[in-house]
Amino acid sequence: MKKLICAVLLILILSACQTSEQIITMIVPAGSPELAQLYMQNQNRYHVDIVQGADPLVAAFASGSHDVIFAPTNLGAKMYNADPSYVLLGVVVWGNLYLVSESDLTNLANKEIIVFGQNQTSDIILRHVLLEQNITAQFTYVDSVATATSLFLADPSKIVLTAEPSFSKIQSLTDHLRWISLQEVYGNLHGTDSYPQAGVFVKRELDQHSRVQIEDDLKESVERVTEQPGLAVILATQLESTMDVSILENAIYNSNLMYQSANLAKDEIVLYFEMIMDFNSNLIGSMPPDDFYGGSS
Repeated sequence: MKKLICAVLLILILSACQTSEQIITMIVPAGSPELAQLYMQNQNRYHVDIVQGADPLVAAFASGSHDVIFAPTNLGAKMYNADPSYVLLGVVVWGNLYLVSESDLTNLANKEIIVFGQNQTSDIILRHVLLEQNITAQFTYVDSVATATSLFLADPSKIVLTAEPSFSKIQSLTDHLRWISLQEVYGNLHGTDSYPQAGVFVKRELDQHSRVQIEDDLKESVERVTEQPGLAVILATQLESTMDVSILENAIYNSNLMYQSANLAKDEIVLYFEMIMDFNSNLIGSMPPDDFYGGSS
């Protein structure tokens, strides 16, 4: 009897260990990346931490605390050059930046533009598209997209750079809004759909089966979110998202969500990284090698 009890306990312990090993931990910044993975967050297979800002992502890269990190692609490349523990599985957000104002946006020359994220993706993309069109503007920097949004709502005549989901909030509160999609301008300049803003990074040591599972689940999640945004909003509410539910459906549409593996998107990623390197090489360090691209072919 004792042997039987021991055998049963051993089986239970082993089963518990196997179940624990199957859980994939992810850290995801609030906003568009959070929207992309809603249906993964709703699975028992994943444990998801939703965070605000870049600092928790940098800490996760440095500590190896999570199996999967959703982060700006350029941040992942910079962290890879410091420690190649995480590779880029794929791209999931293809730009969510917009210039907004109730004033005329057809001529931006010498106009003041309120910009969040100095030397970050938002600043780089805006500077790049203006430079490519030989437009010189005056930038006033603020600490966050929330601050930029507040300044616009206080004075809609200002020209402000914003991002989703703040852009959808502004749309819902402004009657005569004008806007420019930086994704559209970038795509027209380079003959691409847009720029690879946010990616999905996985631990290099993660086995191939898990990588394929993550890719398959993320593709399915993005498809379900974009094809049925109303249901995605309901799910976000059930998952206790801190985003404003009233504007989420519009935010999904404006977030340009699409999963593409790193290898398939490599040309667009290299173009984007080269643009950033020309702007400020310190933001990446150096162009990452081929083994940085860890997605399927």
